[in-house]
Amino acid sequence: MRDADAPALDLAWVRSRFPALAALGEQVFCANAGGTFVAEPVLAILDDYQRRLRVQPYSPFEPSREAGAAMDRAREGWADALGVPLSQLTFGPSTSANSYVMAQALAPGWEPGDEIVVAVQDHEANQGAWRRAAAARGVTVREWPVDPVSGELDPGDLYPLLGPRTRWVFFTQSSNILGSTNPVKTIAAAVRERSDALVAVDAVAHAPHELCSPAELDVDLYLFSVYKVYGPHQGLMVLSEAAEAVATPQCHYFLEGDSHKRFNPTGPQHAAVAGCAGVLDYFDALAVRLGVPEAAPRRERLASVGAAMAAHEAGLAAPLLALLADRDDVRLLGRRDTAKRSATVSFVPARQAPSAVAAGLQRAGIGAESGHFYAHRLLEAMGIDPASGVVRLSLVHYNSPEEVERICEALGDALG
Repeated sequence: MRDADAPALDLAWVRSRFPALAALGEQVFCANAGGTFVAEPVLAILDDYQRRLRVQPYSPFEPSREAGAAMDRAREGWADALGVPLSQLTFGPSTSANSYVMAQALAPGWEPGDEIVVAVQDHEANQGAWRRAAAARGVTVREWPVDPVSGELDPGDLYPLLGPRTRWVFFTQSSNILGSTNPVKTIAAAVRERSDALVAVDAVAHAPHELCSPAELDVDLYLFSVYKVYGPHQGLMVLSEAAEAVATPQCHYFLEGDSHKRFNPTGPQHAAVAGCAGVLDYFDALAVRLGVPEAAPRRERLASVGAAMAAHEAGLAAPLLALLADRDDVRLLGRRDTAKRSATVSFVPARQAPSAVAAGLQRAGIGAESGHFYAHRLLEAMGIDPASGVVRLSLVHYNSPEEVERICEALGDALG
């Protein structure tokens, strides 16, 4: 959430921490929602691991011992960062893979007549796996609809869907199309007041802008992708005790006591897990640049980082939103102001195909994209053909105001 009193980012320092930005030259990268650039501390860990520690970890000989210690450092750091017990944390190949695995883990506890709720606003990874698992078990899927014009979720539309047989409610923290942020903690509390359902939240589109604590949000399953948070291609998920109690382990039977493998049937990707520590190293260094004492608790440091990022990103989004909202030849999706949203901005051109506008931006050196971005059902609900989709511009804290000026200029030319 935006904090007007947040300290300003040292943008030159921030950008120096991402070597890919220098490699771009004059190009502007604004497709961060699909995957961010990787922070320098992550690259350093990955390089060292591949050069020296490419062995099976956790044996007492060197470098095996050191390899295991590097993985443990990442796991312990992320548990601390998210404010959860280490035993509740699982790394996997991606959020889509983790969702699929958890669908196999949860579905055996569902019976015909049970119900689950899925939010139409969500990325397909947090819909399809649950829908298929429900169909296989004879479980009813109730859809939490979106407003067909704004695409927003209204909690008032969710509550009538809850009943005595509701087992889970699945929804997103932030839309990867609209950029809108949903009040997770408020929704989770309301769900618990009205049912015994457990709550699962897809945080993939939110985590690059703010690292929240699943425990503070009071949710039972929390998933996001570290490769969209400046790190390696990994997915991270947290299960509450209540969620684990109703989930069937998905590993080899003799590994069920290992919390790191219980819900990762592929086994950990050693170097990638170790590299995830570099994301936290970067955030720790950024907190120091913001004047946060190194001795402060990590959640406090991350809160300061998140506030500074949100303030900077709001400044990036404001002129872009203003430009698009003022034109009559585009349909701007999502909220017009910067409150309760990220700097992910999508629109539908009225006179051109989204792919044509994206191509015009790309010719001007703007790395934008078009498509449905796996939010197929959301676009259908808003009357948008997923086959053509939208133009999406997604910015994060290392983007600059100068880049936004170039985007706005190129948009004017591409739209005509």
